[in-house]
Amino acid sequence: MKSILKVKCILRGLSAEKLLNAARKEGIPLFRAERRQDRSVFIQCSRDEYTRLLSLAQEKGYTLSAPEPAGLYGMISRLLNRWGLLLGACSFLALIIYAMGFIWHISIENAGAYEGEIRLFLQEQGIHAGMRREKVDAAQIQEQLEWRLPEVKWVRTGFSGVVLKIALEPGTPPPDIASHEGSGDILAGEDGLLLRLTAYAGTPAVKNGDFVRKGQVLIKGEERGKDGKMIPVQAQGAAVARIWVTAQAQVSLREWISHPTGRETQRKVILTPFFSIPLEETPDFLTWDVERHDQQAGNIWLPVTVRREKYLEISLEEGQRNLEEARQEAGKAALRLLNQALIDENIIDKWLEFRMIEGDTIAAAATAEIHRDIACCQIN
Repeated sequence: MKSILKVKCILRGLSAEKLLNAARKEGIPLFRAERRQDRSVFIQCSRDEYTRLLSLAQEKGYTLSAPEPAGLYGMISRLLNRWGLLLGACSFLALIIYAMGFIWHISIENAGAYEGEIRLFLQEQGIHAGMRREKVDAAQIQEQLEWRLPEVKWVRTGFSGVVLKIALEPGTPPPDIASHEGSGDILAGEDGLLLRLTAYAGTPAVKNGDFVRKGQVLIKGEERGKDGKMIPVQAQGAAVARIWVTAQAQVSLREWISHPTGRETQRKVILTPFFSIPLEETPDFLTWDVERHDQQAGNIWLPVTVRREKYLEISLEEGQRNLEEARQEAGKAALRLLNQALIDENIIDKWLEFRMIEGDTIAAAATAEIHRDIACCQIN
């Protein structure tokens, strides 16, 4: 059986292509043949075929260099000759395999208001990043969270590499419009100035132009029957009202201005994917700015980075911000919050108002007028 190990060599001589043609006629396969600038030819062939190629080159008057390992054979040979690199690669691989047995991050998805409760639960159970994966029972966590959070629809837990993932689906709230069976009133879901009240069933309790409060009855769940008596029905209808939504943001007029003192120091830190080793202590400056420059010191097998940090001592002085700049910043923040609260809403008008708080804070209130159906149902 012929060897599949590759070797590389250099062919020299006039009209080297003639030897390549002769090798092809002799049935000597070449994996690669490239002419170089010095008119020599770089050749890759199997280790077994090199002897035949050398014999043919000597017969034709050409010079063929000694074979050197190539391809995977060459890489293995180089590694065997460089024990330090091989040991580093093996050590790094072993470190990766060992690290995969730990949890390095806990991801909580779609938890909303329950995220704080979940983190408290994990703290009580002693579950944290950096612990062995085998000590964490994902199925048990899921069961305990479902018992602890009965209002959620479901809880899913599992591992993704070195990440423990916890995902929630919040419970589905009851619909705003109740069933058509039975009787019930239509109430105002929020404050607003009534524009159009339409009653499909039931008796209107307010009229267009009235300002109504949240929870106020808009359409009573009753109608007058043929005998003149009031009978209970399930009220149905719509109530379009003018709604005003406000979002507020505050910006302090005080700011801290830094001034360099002229003192500085430097240190180096060795960084790896799993830990860092500072070679010098952090300076004893009270406050500082820092400049960082990273330099790769290893390779793909041993990813080590040397970080050079330059610490510049600074002193802080309290100053006063420009009033107009603070107004603009507060106004933009309030408008951004307002737009986020009214996504997909038809905004009729919006405006900004400003006021000072305790002389050093400016507050901006962004208000928008929208038209919305505020009718919701309540079963009696």
